[in-house]
Amino acid sequence: MSTVAKAHDADLPARVGACEDLARTPGSEVYLDPAEVDYEAWNHVGDPLCEALMTLMRERRLMGGDIYANARTLRAEGCPEAIAFFADVETIPSWLDFEALRAGASVGKRNPIGMMFGIHSALPFTYIDPATAEVMGSTGRLARGGDFARRYWETATGFVGALDVDGMKPGGRRWEEWVRIRFLHTMIRMGILRSGRWTMDSMPISQMATAGATFIFGQHRVDIMELFGGVLTEEERNSFALMWRWVSRIEGAPNQLLGRTTAEEFELQSRIHQFIYGANPNSAALMAQVVDGTASMALFGRSRRLNHAVARRQLGPAMTRTVPGKDARELLDLPADPLVDGLLAASRYPLLALGYGARTRPIRALFDRRGQAFYDRLVARGLHGVKADYRGTPVAGRPTDQ
Repeated sequence: MSTVAKAHDADLPARVGACEDLARTPGSEVYLDPAEVDYEAWNHVGDPLCEALMTLMRERRLMGGDIYANARTLRAEGCPEAIAFFADVETIPSWLDFEALRAGASVGKRNPIGMMFGIHSALPFTYIDPATAEVMGSTGRLARGGDFARRYWETATGFVGALDVDGMKPGGRRWEEWVRIRFLHTMIRMGILRSGRWTMDSMPISQMATAGATFIFGQHRVDIMELFGGVLTEEERNSFALMWRWVSRIEGAPNQLLGRTTAEEFELQSRIHQFIYGANPNSAALMAQVVDGTASMALFGRSRRLNHAVARRQLGPAMTRTVPGKDARELLDLPADPLVDGLLAASRYPLLALGYGARTRPIRALFDRRGQAFYDRLVARGLHGVKADYRGTPVAGRPTDQ
């Protein structure tokens, strides 16, 4: 399908239309050499399948109550929009083997510190995209007076749920959580566009932004676990990366932007990140809100200096390999704090000893048996027993789901 390649002799609307056609095809597997992918066009594409379903549900006044259950009802009734959407999220890509996910799930279960501290950079890493930073600024959930802790634990619900391999199969409880998050992203996108305030030359929460999170939440989070003493094999690293390719696919990212192997994914992600990387007025403010928010939580020691140093360490050039020659810490205004930076660097050695200990057979078996239940209890406590509810955040004073 050469029309989806980066064709400079074709006008942008036509190229965007070709990508939209591909995005409307449930589970499509059309791959290109990473150098030939039309990154510019994909940055103007939202989520046509989910948008069509959400538009229909709004017209039928089905956005109240349980949106997922309402969508399922539409599918059972033979609604074409619902049938197409669920065909997309239920299609298992040719590159996915669920048994191959178990090694990565084991890694996540035995590295709770690296998992929990991922927010210090995994979320801010997405702010290298000016459009993503603009979206985050529009919803305001991390701003002063917002609900940072609630958002953290809602996000953690999906992240720790992804370690439940069987639950991540189509129809599983954890899979359903990510489908609900896809609904959330679409509601926010549609709300932003309805507000009339979007002025950027891209689509809010574009396919580029969605696909570009794959490295950040997969391979980058593996790097974070290793930074906090985790000891991983190449098989385990690839397995964790595979898990997040599957999450991105559930979220609507096209296979063309995900790739079929860890190496292909890395090349695509590098090109995506270098394409979207740019200074913007929101990124540093959002980064400060993440530092302030984590510093407000007992889980992270209630120290702003410590959480600033953690973010800075996790966003150094060695950790942001997809944007070589760039220093995200400068973009995000994370100046050095030599004393705390040094203490944090020294902490790696005792953490490494714990990491080797966690790899021993009896301890690893214990984490494999109890790790998921531990995370689920931790998240439930953080949510104060109120289940995560993935609904659109008001944009410009208007609800996104009405």
